[in-house]
Amino acid sequence: MRQHFDATAWRSLQRHILELERERAEARDRADMLTSLYRAFADIAVTRGPQDIIERALRAAFDPLGFSRAIFFAVGPPAGAAGPITARLRLDGGDIVESAPDVVEVMDDRPGNALAAVASGERDHDVGTNCDLSSPLVDCRGWYVLTRLDRASRPTGLLYVDGHRHRAPHEPETSLVRTLAAIAAVAIDNATLFAQMQRLADRDPLTNLLNRRAFSIRVAGELERCKRERRAAAYAIVDVDDFKSVNDAHGHTFGDVVLTRVAQTLARCSRPQDVVGRFAGDEFVVLFAGIDAALGYALVARLSSELRSADLRCSIGAALYPHGGLDADALFLAADRALYRTKAAGKNGFTFA
Repeated sequence: MRQHFDATAWRSLQRHILELERERAEARDRADMLTSLYRAFADIAVTRGPQDIIERALRAAFDPLGFSRAIFFAVGPPAGAAGPITARLRLDGGDIVESAPDVVEVMDDRPGNALAAVASGERDHDVGTNCDLSSPLVDCRGWYVLTRLDRASRPTGLLYVDGHRHRAPHEPETSLVRTLAAIAAVAIDNATLFAQMQRLADRDPLTNLLNRRAFSIRVAGELERCKRERRAAAYAIVDVDDFKSVNDAHGHTFGDVVLTRVAQTLARCSRPQDVVGRFAGDEFVVLFAGIDAALGYALVARLSSELRSADLRCSIGAALYPHGGLDADALFLAADRALYRTKAAGKNGFTFA
């Protein structure tokens, strides 16, 4: 009897030890997951680009949260209650985030679909299985979580995850997906605000061109690139002729109109890779980068012609990199000397140093 009791007690003790070991392993795994998730949250919080934020959120859903698929559905401008819903990005069983237009083909269009309900605000999230009539995708894998990324009380998108290793919805992961979406939404708001503030700091308020500081920073970078690629650049200073007389005769409001028209002409005549800025007062600067000398001459000549066609009298002085100077300061001085020669020759034209 004693031997039977001891054997029973021993088996019970073994089972208890195994349970404790399993619980300890699960606690260790949970701690590791939370540590990794904390790092992912911190990474998302300091990321500046909205798309980069979304990509990091998708990766966090895969590892450490353990879902095999994560999709970001973009919610467009209102069209009815929810607005158009399109799959923007997807991570499927790996670390490569890709655009996912094909996912739209498997969106379930049955009435009561969770995508429309969550996008419209009928509910802020949804959890279900592939057996539910409201599952967002017809190829739903196991169970899913769908939650909103809200900005200014409206969804900018929906985060969808499925294919978790647990067979049924698991509350800790469900809550963490919602937390992940909330952090991503706040990070996108912060990134958008930062970009707006950066733009305000970099732009001239009247013409919306780069201000002097931002222009100088961009030019330094472009000249470094030209140096690496052994390409030329043309640095042009554009000065509005007799601008003080314009202000005296027609007032400062009309003078602002003239400056705005000059800025618009410069922007229209420049290429996407060129740098255009307002240097000070009635003086503008343009850097045509990554060119050869012949193209630099042609671009400045075209700019002068377009200004005259717009009935804008401007004098231009230009210098070529590297022959006219090896840095922005040297190029500016060379272009400035050429500008004075243009003015001495009768204005409303251009001269190269």
